[in-house]
Parts: sequence; C-alpha cells; structure tokens
Amino acid sequence: MSPIVPVVPAPSVAIPWDQNESPHLWRCPLRDNRSNMSLRVLIAEDSDLFVEILVEILDEESGLEIVAIADNGADAVEYCEAHRPDIVLMDIHMPRLDGLSATEEIMARCPTPILVITSDPHRGGVDLSFRALSAGALDLMAKPATHPFPEDQKERLLRKIRLLSQIPVVRHVRARSRQRFGTPDAASRHTDTASKNGPVAIVGIVGSTGGPRALANICTELPEDFPAAILIVQHITHGFSRHLAGWLDKHSALQVYEGEDGLALRPGHAVIAPTRHHMVVDDELRLVIDDSPPIGGHRPSGDRLLMSLARHASPRAIGLVLSGMGNDGAAGLTALAQSGCPTLAQNEATSVVYGMPRAARARGIVELSLPDTEIADALISLVAELPSKATGRR
Repeated sequence: MSPIVPVVPAPSVAIPWDQNESPHLWRCPLRDNRSNMSLRVLIAEDSDLFVEILVEILDEESGLEIVAIADNGADAVEYCEAHRPDIVLMDIHMPRLDGLSATEEIMARCPTPILVITSDPHRGGVDLSFRALSAGALDLMAKPATHPFPEDQKERLLRKIRLLSQIPVVRHVRARSRQRFGTPDAASRHTDTASKNGPVAIVGIVGSTGGPRALANICTELPEDFPAAILIVQHITHGFSRHLAGWLDKHSALQVYEGEDGLALRPGHAVIAPTRHHMVVDDELRLVIDDSPPIGGHRPSGDRLLMSLARHASPRAIGLVLSGMGNDGAAGLTALAQSGCPTLAQNEATSVVYGMPRAARARGIVELSLPDTEIADALISLVAELPSKATGRR
C-alpha cells in the first residue's frame, strides 16, 4: 500500500491516523499534561486556519485532548462510530458530507455531544446550523471574526465544551430518513394575522440548551390562526436570535421575528428576545426591550419576562419552561402560578438538559410536564379554555 498523503496540509500538531484510515483524518499526539481522564475532542473542520486556532486554544487547556481532526463530515461520522469521542466540534460547510448531514448520521448511529461552530451568522449557513440543532446537536456558537480568539469567546468555548460533553445524548432514529419539520412552502402560508383586538392570551416561553429544537417542534404544530401571542426568551450565542427567528418563521405557519421596543402584540405572532437584551411587557402590553444588568447571569432573562406577564397579563398568560441548564424561568413561573395562570414544563425524556424544567418542578408549581411534541396541542387547549375576551390595553 502506498503511503497516504493528505489532500490538504495538516495542522502542525497532527499526524496521519494510520494507513487504514482516511487521508483526511488526523490524530493528535497525547501531550504530557494529558491523562486518561481528559475529555476527548474530535474537530470536524476543513479550514486549516480555524483548525490551528482551535488546536492552539485546546492544547493549552488541561483536561482536554484533541484525539482527531477530520476535514469532512464523512470521516467525522466514521471516527465517532469507531472511537466514540466525548464531544465533536462541528463545522457546517465541509466537503463530502456537510455538518448537518454528519450530525444526522452521528446522532442516528453513535449519539455523541456535538457543538456546532459556524461562520458569522450574517455570512450564511445559519439555516443548516439550526437544522443541525434540530437533528440533535446540543448548541452552536459563531466563529470569531478576529484572531487571536477574543478572551471572552475563548472562555465561552471552553465552558461549552466541558458542559456539553457531560450531557447524555440519545439516538435520533428519525435523522436516518432526513425528515424536516415544516414544509417547503411554509413561508408562503403566512397571512396578516393582525387583529383590531389584541391576542386572547400571551404565552411566555423560556429555553436554553435544547430549546431551539423544542421551539421548532412547538411552532410548527401551531396554526396560523393561533389566537395568542408568544414571547420567547432563548439563551443563545450573540447574533443568532434574529436568525433563530427567521428559521422558525420559515418553517412554521406563525409569524416569528425578533422583538423591538414598543411593539404591540398580535395573535399568531411569536417574538424572540434579542440577545444581550431583556424583553418584558409593560402595563399596556407592549414590548419593552432594554440592556439593564443581567439577572441570575442571564440577559435576556426568562424570569423577568414571565414576572412581567404575571404582573400585567394575568390571568390570560401561560408560562412554559423548556430544556436548559440552570434555573432561569423557575421564579417567573412561580409568579405566574401565584397569579392563577397555567404553567407548563418540558418533560425529562425529551429535554436535552433537564436543569431548568427540574428547577421549576421542584417548586411544585408546574401543572403539566409534557414531551415537546405535545406542548403545541396543550397550548391550543389551554388558550381555548380562557375567556374569549381579547387581552387589550389596560
């Protein structure tokens, strides 16, 4: 057998895996400061420059070991199936098999925690990134626009790697058939659902890790004439909230967009809080967007949104806490329950991370704990049970 020669130059720290493996797959030699307890990281990335950046960051961190580097999705899938790394750092645009397809294959064949690291959201590829989240990837973050890696982004990356690698993931059999939520012409089904009256209710939703996938399952099952307004706080990487809104809007009958200060609420519309800003309703049930200090480390804060609904929209408000780490939303859901409003949480079986729903349930105020695929029907029923009078100006 002739020696394997890589098609692209390999990172300086990497060496060919062996002659029975792909010429596009590299392994990294174990550093002296590594141990058998290190988290084993696979990098799936076809940019030599960004591979070098990742290697530089991870190689300095104790407890992390880059076990291999693949420059395409096909080899990333094969490596995961054969060697079971603790986490995959997944690019989206790669040769042979893109990051979405690779994520689907990995989650169907050998479930592994995946962090999608994509280009700046304004440069495209965002739809594939969110579809990868729906297929089972745990989280996403943007590639930095500058080098060296900004210190705050470096710390965020390392924190995500350590947290996500500890999350149990499950097989996504549905990925094998490449099913997509929504329909190709979902956007064409939008109509102007504005009403002279306000929405009959306001649904407040809080999500974090695993939230985008749950939101997709909820929004795509709600009809365009859903009589309530929906307000969403989703913890997500800066710059992605607008693109999350666009992604959900494209694949659902609802009209979904990023919130703006002073916006009036409309039935059949879902509004997502912009990153790094709180979103609440005032006493006239208009949106207030501000950049006041984080609450519990979060901005936007789910607690602050839900508490504003308890104060200004009860009893025609409904609170829902989705998958995520921590306890954001628990205090706000408590305020809603004390105001006589219905409260829901995603169940443990379908949560990527059960931290936030668990924190809410521990307070004894969650009326319904449901799979994300059943939440839309529950919301439709709960809204139908409310008085028919529309929520208006106070």
